[in-house]
Amino acid sequence: MAGLSETELLPWHSGHWRRLMQRKAADRLPHALLCVGPVGVGKHVFADRLVRSLLCRAPAGDGAPCGLCQGCRLAAAGSHPDYVCVAPEDVRKPIKIDQIRHLCGFLGYTSQFSGYKIALIRAAERMNLNAANSLLKTLEEPPAASLLILVSAQPAKLPATVRSRCQTLIFRKPDPAQARAWLVPRISNIDPVLLLKLSNGAPLLGLAYAEESRLAWRQELMQSYVEVVTGKLDPVQAAERWLKGDVAENLRWLIDWHMDMIRLRMTMQVSHLLNSDLHEALWRLVERLSIEDLFLRLDTAIQLYGLCGTQINLQLMLETFLSDSISA
Repeated sequence: MAGLSETELLPWHSGHWRRLMQRKAADRLPHALLCVGPVGVGKHVFADRLVRSLLCRAPAGDGAPCGLCQGCRLAAAGSHPDYVCVAPEDVRKPIKIDQIRHLCGFLGYTSQFSGYKIALIRAAERMNLNAANSLLKTLEEPPAASLLILVSAQPAKLPATVRSRCQTLIFRKPDPAQARAWLVPRISNIDPVLLLKLSNGAPLLGLAYAEESRLAWRQELMQSYVEVVTGKLDPVQAAERWLKGDVAENLRWLIDWHMDMIRLRMTMQVSHLLNSDLHEALWRLVERLSIEDLFLRLDTAIQLYGLCGTQINLQLMLETFLSDSISA
């Protein structure tokens, strides 16, 4: 599997990249960027490449970082003095006010390399309310020669006051032909069409799903769900399993499975499924759940996904969801 270069420009990002480089050349970069789009389209890859480009002392004509200068070497080592990155400390925890205060204080310092001061906030929607409010003053009165980059797959969770003070870059999925052409050279022994179905057309997510352990975990979660519905597994034990690893991804799978079960109920066609490799397990579930149950459970799965990263007791809600599966 060829993987992904740290400074690769993804083909479907070329328009955004070209326009930003034109603005950089004209010294008209915005003070804050909000990069939004579904999981797996490369928002973080784009943001990281932009950071590398701005920290590079000798970028190419198209803005590509050279990878050799002191700025590039420090950035690659994660020790550039003019760059800071903030992210949730844990997949179940929010970004806290102290993290944002540190970031805002950092942007107020003088650049040590006489260039941009850059701050990146990953999963920006995970900022708690106090953290988001703390960021507002910096967004309203940005320090000179600074750039704040927020990346989010769920921008609606950000306060409108934060969104309105950023220039938004919307990252969409590439068309299927472009996605497949990019993915095929990077995988082996697995169907790229299946990967793109599982990832809803998001190529980087499809590439991640090509890892054998990831698909095996998905199979394990499906088996646990079937066992709960058929009364062979305790819902509390199942909920503990579902809270392992990337909880948001686990719940995205749960959403897709219910959408597939609704498709099976309505069309009876396996070829229409996103999770076509799990059709036997999906059929077993469909036989036990009415179409009304499936729609209700889809709505609940979407609500659970929306609660990821909040202070809500997700385990208790998952236990309730799984317990209801038995009586459905």
